[in-house]
This record gives sequence, C-alpha cells and structure tokens, in this order.
Amino acid sequence: MHLTATLLNYYLLCHRKMWLHAHAIRMEHTSDVVYEGKLVGEHAYPQRAERYTEVEVSLEPEVPDGIGLAAKIDFYDPHLGVVHEIKKSSAKEHAHIAQVQFYLYILRRKGIKAEYGLIEYPKMRHTERVELDQNGEIILEDWIANARKIIESDRCPPVLPKSKCKSCSYFDFCWSGETEE
Repeated sequence: MHLTATLLNYYLLCHRKMWLHAHAIRMEHTSDVVYEGKLVGEHAYPQRAERYTEVEVSLEPEVPDGIGLAAKIDFYDPHLGVVHEIKKSSAKEHAHIAQVQFYLYILRRKGIKAEYGLIEYPKMRHTERVELDQNGEIILEDWIANARKIIESDRCPPVLPKSKCKSCSYFDFCWSGETEE
C-alpha cells in the first residue's frame, strides 16, 4: 500500500475520509464537485500534454509491510523541475499546497529535479508558487507519519461536525443514520 497525494490531501481535510479511501471505500464517483474538478483539470490547458510529462513515482516503505509513498503528477516540466497542479477553486488551498509539496518531496527523494510547484486556478485566473524548504519537509514528514498511523489503524476515525462535511463526496456515507453529538 502507498500513501498518495490524494490521501495526504484527505489527511489535512478529514482523517475519516482518508481512512475510508485508503481502505477502498471510494465515493468520489458520486460527487458532482469532484467531476467538475476533473473537467477543469482535463480541459483548462489542452496544450499541456504536448509540453510536459506525466510522472508516476513511488518510494517503497522503510519496513516490510509498511506504507510507501506514491505520486502521479499530471504535468511536470523535467527541464525546469517544475510541478504543475490544476485546481478548480482555492477553497481547500492548504491541502492543495501540501499536495504539491508532497510531489516535490517524493521527486527529490528519487533524485529527480524538483525546484518548485505551481498551483493553477484557471477559473480564478490565479497561479500560486509552492516551495518546499527544510522546515516544510519536517512538517510534511510529520503529516506522513501521522497519516500512516491512521491508515494502519483498525478503527475508522470519527466524523467531523456536519457543518464541515456539506460538500464532501462521503457526506451521505458518513451521515446516513448518524446524528451529530
């Protein structure tokens, strides 16, 4: 099993969502928000596939039966070492930044040039540069360690307050038959 950028993104948003996704309980296919995000990513920059490379990288776990790290980067400029990530909106910006930092981290660990990342929000006509310095690496390694512990747990984390879950693809799954305490 591998900790992916998607799982790290979910770790920062909702531990329960991350755990469910890691345990093959997937609800994204039911979400219009997720579908719209995929369309933006696929159609915002049609020339990208000609100029940049899709990269899949993984780091195997340090211990047997551990959780490795894996990333699938849609747009990577190997000449400049720049990771490009396209997002629909900046609503979850902190998690977006962490996702790009995760890509940079894995690329660097594999000895692949990774200078910085760019998060592009085509609907807002905004681009944000993402760096990963030594402090950022320490924070990222802490998140990775914590995410691994949660994923390895036999128990699904509790739900967040309902108000934080309204646009989540797991909303019906998590809240059917449950009441907020």
